[in-house]
Amino acid sequence: MMRRTALRSTACAVTAVAAAGVLALGAGPAAADTVSAAYSCAAGGDTLQTTEKITITAPATAVQGEEIALSVTVEDGTPGTEEVPAGGVRGELDVAVGGTGSGTAVAGGLTNTAAVPAGEAVVLEGGTATVTAPAPGDVTFTPSDLRLNMLGMDVLCTPDETVAPAATTRVTAS
Repeated sequence: MMRRTALRSTACAVTAVAAAGVLALGAGPAAADTVSAAYSCAAGGDTLQTTEKITITAPATAVQGEEIALSVTVEDGTPGTEEVPAGGVRGELDVAVGGTGSGTAVAGGLTNTAAVPAGEAVVLEGGTATVTAPAPGDVTFTPSDLRLNMLGMDVLCTPDETVAPAATTRVTAS
């Protein structure tokens, strides 16, 4: 029972970190914002409510047709009850593409790079995705579903409410 509670707490923390950091590498300087998102996380037959802090970093500007690189970081809002070893949590975040763009980009590669002591929030870093710059105008990047594997347990987190975009890139004509 203690391990399941710890896994749930850690899963929530990891979800928040993944959502917190998305980096886009493009022609313009990087723009990033952190949003808080309420999630329901299902793991091992249980559901846990948590609030994750998700950062998405993207270039401020891009030219239509060029690749926009996103970087994502998620910080769990629920500190874990037991230590999590480095690399103990892996995950990916769906990023909804809106504005002049559409679809979903999957930012994979999220993980905790350092061990996390019990009682501290798990931060997931290293999430990346690439999107082709759509028609001219503003394209937005909004955190959506978060899939985690925490210490061998699969966790699916879905937003409980509408989440604000965490990054916007201004696309100009080529």
